[in-house]
Amino acid sequence: MTPARFPLRIDGGGTTLVLAAAGAELPFITYLGPSLPREEDLAGLAAAQAFPVAHAGPDAPYRPSVFPEAGRAHMGTPALEAFSLAADGTSRRWVTRFQVTGIDWTGSSASISAEDGPAALGLVLRFSLASGTGVLRASSRIDNRGDRPLVVNWLAAPAIPVPRDDATLVSWAGRWCAEFQREALSWPRGGRLLESRAGRTSHEAFPGLLSLAADAGETRGRALGVHFGWSGNWRMVAEEVPPGHRHILAGVLHLPGEAVVPPGGHLETPTLFAAVSEQGIGATSHAFHAEVRREILRMPSPDAPRPVHFNSWEAVYFDLSVPVLKELADAAAAVGAERFVVDDGWFPGRRNDHAGLGDWEIDRAKFPDGLGPLVDHVRALGMGFGLWVEPEMVNPDSDLYRAHPDWALQVPGHAQETARHQLVLDIANPAVAEYLFERLDAILSAHPIDYLKWDMNRVLLMPGRDGRPVAAEQPPALYELLDRLRARHPGTEVESCSSGGGRIDFGVLAHTQRFWLSDNNDAHDRWRMNREASVFFPPEVFGHHVGPAPCHTSGRRLDMGFRAYSAAVGGHMGLELDLRALTAEETATVRAAIAFHKRWRDVLHAGRFHRLETEAPVTGQLTLAADGRRFLAAFMQSDTQGRGSGPVVRLAGLEPSARYRLRISADTPPGGRPHRGVASPLLGPDGLVASGRALMSAGFRLPTGWPDRIWILEGETVA
Repeated sequence: MTPARFPLRIDGGGTTLVLAAAGAELPFITYLGPSLPREEDLAGLAAAQAFPVAHAGPDAPYRPSVFPEAGRAHMGTPALEAFSLAADGTSRRWVTRFQVTGIDWTGSSASISAEDGPAALGLVLRFSLASGTGVLRASSRIDNRGDRPLVVNWLAAPAIPVPRDDATLVSWAGRWCAEFQREALSWPRGGRLLESRAGRTSHEAFPGLLSLAADAGETRGRALGVHFGWSGNWRMVAEEVPPGHRHILAGVLHLPGEAVVPPGGHLETPTLFAAVSEQGIGATSHAFHAEVRREILRMPSPDAPRPVHFNSWEAVYFDLSVPVLKELADAAAAVGAERFVVDDGWFPGRRNDHAGLGDWEIDRAKFPDGLGPLVDHVRALGMGFGLWVEPEMVNPDSDLYRAHPDWALQVPGHAQETARHQLVLDIANPAVAEYLFERLDAILSAHPIDYLKWDMNRVLLMPGRDGRPVAAEQPPALYELLDRLRARHPGTEVESCSSGGGRIDFGVLAHTQRFWLSDNNDAHDRWRMNREASVFFPPEVFGHHVGPAPCHTSGRRLDMGFRAYSAAVGGHMGLELDLRALTAEETATVRAAIAFHKRWRDVLHAGRFHRLETEAPVTGQLTLAADGRRFLAAFMQSDTQGRGSGPVVRLAGLEPSARYRLRISADTPPGGRPHRGVASPLLGPDGLVASGRALMSAGFRLPTGWPDRIWILEGETVA
């Protein structure tokens, strides 16, 4: 890095960030958006945006710092809430007025150093823009330069400014089996608080926000997306503060007394990610998808296709035996599965969820000759082998807990609540981490296991050690444990599962390769969840399985064509049902859907994903190949149509001047084929040939359909 001064600009991936400052005060962001001309007058831009002196307020104009300070007349949430205790027990160092002492700048990144002498604090603010994505990364670090411990209640990453004329603030709520429910509200005068105290990202709230201009949609208008990449307790604040400035803050939610920085120590936030577009929500998503694919994911074999899974859970649950699993493996291989995953129930005492967690050895009652014969059988069928684990948890009814009850998170004098009949291990305790590493390493070393489904089935209640809270220590310990295992077994992929979608964020994705979006395999519900999660994540990081009928979590009974092809186009395809119980027709449908998925997964897992804007009750999506020559579009009808004809749908992301041939795929399941007469060229042998402009502006009409039906359309360029 080279020294620099304000105003300065950071550029990367078609995005420009401009930082300006008044004297030695901390900087404020005057611009975050599409690339500015190189000759832009940055000082003039900053001066043109200055606030006037407000009525009934301080005599100096408000300057919206990227690190808001109460000591500089900020009347909203400060970026730092901290204090130290003097010898007489009174609070000291609880307010700051930082002065910039240095700037290191590369053109695509900047590190800004500041200090507050009276508060005996140092501050480092970091910003960077990835060249291939345009996504902003930002973080903050506090250094304790005093002679007493600093108690930090809250430390935020740098604030992301929001245009005051944005109309809508979008967040996501949910529960188990109903993750990623969109909530769109008018921007508040005041603030909106989102947080998780679950010790994980959580089902109930996702650490991400969208701020949208009044005219914003998928392909038009200004959209700002912000995501906090952290897998533990978190807090996000979106607020408008006097005299009319808006911003978004995010940081770790520290439990009382959890973050105590010793003299000479420091505390740093996880990374806050932001993407902005003037071409709608879709372009913001494309930036996040590129960030995941280029900067975050670390695949063992990046060029290898993601294998179609079979998972044993909803087929047999805990009732595992070698003969049954071999039968399921035979059936899975016969329909085209490429990986066979044994879920919960393979270790001692595991007849239900009451016992056994923590005792990571093979159950000889279920596997008399160990796991080897099953692994050999699966691999002989041409499939990889995977295993379910839940290392962070322990059942009180386990040999591990009986030997080390002190290894569980707990508060002396208070009974710890169980959930799913289990407690949580303190994986930040080096002895616990070493035990888990040794046990998992032994299993992975003994067998060619290329996949771990890593589950976390409960929240962290009273997460204490020796009477003090240690929730914030758990995510870094998890990341370190995952990295140690990956370093020892670089060919093994790991899925982040937490009762489904309880731990989904960029933080854990840097150490894993797949998410289990929800324990709900209902294809009707997964369409909605996939669509909402795709605002931040590319579809291929989410497992999408063909489940049984009726669905075990919703009770809905859906035909096999809809279930199988929804999974085929919905993400990383898998199977999670008893294949032995299917009819011959259902088996043939599954086999055909898997073959279809394999033909298109190079597009589905690497192409540009578009959420299409459609007329209810139809939902649509399109994935365009990286070379722009092929695309796959899919439409789902969720309810009975309110009109006598199907809707006209319009595509997105195509080259306006290019010509495309579009037809309803021959692989569209029977339920998605017309059951009323329609003379659409989409059904003819030559398909519909039209320009990209026509397909995006005029569109075409879908056939009349029934609820829970899927149409799949294939497109390609023509000369």
